[in-house]
Amino acid sequence: MKVRTAVLGAGLMGREHLKALAKVPQAQVVAVCDPSEEAGRKAAQELQVPQAYTDLDALLKTEKPEYVVVASPARYHAPQSIAAFEAGAHVLCEKPLCMDRAEAEAMVEAAKKAGRLFTMGFQTRQSRVDRALRKFIAEGGLGQVYHTRVWSGHIMNYPWGRYHHRREYSFGGVMAGTVVHILDAAIWVLGCPEPVTVSASCFRRIDKMPDPPINFEGPVSEVTAEDFGHAHVRFADGSSMSIDGSWLTHPTSRGVGFEILGVLGVAKEGSRTVELEKKSEIMPHELAVEAEVEDRTAAEHQEFVAAIRGVGEPQVRFAEALAVQRILVGIYESSAQGREVRV
Repeated sequence: MKVRTAVLGAGLMGREHLKALAKVPQAQVVAVCDPSEEAGRKAAQELQVPQAYTDLDALLKTEKPEYVVVASPARYHAPQSIAAFEAGAHVLCEKPLCMDRAEAEAMVEAAKKAGRLFTMGFQTRQSRVDRALRKFIAEGGLGQVYHTRVWSGHIMNYPWGRYHHRREYSFGGVMAGTVVHILDAAIWVLGCPEPVTVSASCFRRIDKMPDPPINFEGPVSEVTAEDFGHAHVRFADGSSMSIDGSWLTHPTSRGVGFEILGVLGVAKEGSRTVELEKKSEIMPHELAVEAEVEDRTAAEHQEFVAAIRGVGEPQVRFAEALAVQRILVGIYESSAQGREVRV
């Protein structure tokens, strides 16, 4: 039998998940839920979803989904995920995980108590290059890793929609909404080192610009999130990480990525070649990489549905999700307090 599936959120991300799920034969989308009746109905009509709900409890009781995709604003991730777990569903939650560390821990406990599976919408984990690099590092190919550089953002472009620029709904700005993807990828490739401290600063530029680029719904006066952030993370294994993010960056040839520095050389996100070092010479090492998937969102659903059916495991482990959330919380706490914080 197909896995009965429901998607929470009829915005852009919810629609992307609905489109991707249509490519997964083992999944049967039975409903979409959005507090806006019009948005839910429109998504259901356009994407051939049988039912649209405005009330989550009604959906869970009536449709009894086995799989719930939480694609709503971060403000609702924890309560919706917990409700889905308690109703007996497995959950894929979009990023960022939630609004604080306590909510994150509550979500993990709810999943464990219900005996349900959990994963997150980190499509970058479907990169076959990153998977090969993760294996190479785990086998000691880079030697001891001592530092990682992570960066991401947009070229003078605030994200679309009604919520990303409003921290009260989104948890944060560029760091929580955009950098989180590549941050998770780096943490995952590294094997999930334990974060210990974070020192960070954040800045909002858009409301200080004479002619700001507005790509979101609403006026600049609604912006409460940062559009620039920088952080330094220390891990329990002695390694460190620098993180940079900007939604209003100048044009650049490489707006997103990470570099991992090991005692044997350097590995770069997205590159099939690891640059190993022998004295002053660079010795290229080609990774063994599988063919890339065409649709990473569909692939993540395919893998998670298989895990629900008992084949394989979810791509995102609890420890990894909590590590990323702790770093993000630390970034905002450190920036607000003007000092390094323990996470």
